[in-house]
Amino acid sequence: MQRFRLLGFYLVGVVFVVGLAVWSVSLKRSAAGEPQPSGFAASQGSPTTATTGAAAAYLASAVRNIFSAKCTECHGSDLSRPKGKFGYVLDLERLAGNSHLVVPFKPDESKLWELVHDEEMPPDYAKAGSLTNEEKEAIRLWIESGSPAVPRG
Repeated sequence: MQRFRLLGFYLVGVVFVVGLAVWSVSLKRSAAGEPQPSGFAASQGSPTTATTGAAAAYLASAVRNIFSAKCTECHGSDLSRPKGKFGYVLDLERLAGNSHLVVPFKPDESKLWELVHDEEMPPDYAKAGSLTNEEKEAIRLWIESGSPAVPRG
């Protein structure tokens, strides 16, 4: 029974990553002015409008879950002295507003992406372990899609 449960989680993860990849391609095509195929990706529009949809909310929630699992050990708001004076890793709105860490729509100009991509964060000694390629891609897509926050309420 546990094997089926793990297989289910794996399949959900694969579907999520494939969906994010398709969404990313549609955002890039839309930004480049290329024609869109009909269907879900075509309805997303520009990156600005995509960040207000359900897909952006799902992406923001996924990234928040990644940060919760992998980053709060050192950067949690409940710590008396979070590393780097960065104890708001789960506050995506505040994180996206920190231009020293995140440049919305531009992962290659974002310090956060640089640290994740270069495998500096999380550090080797972190109990939670390193990020998977899927988790890294989700973070990159989150920044590329404008760094949307998790919807309130």
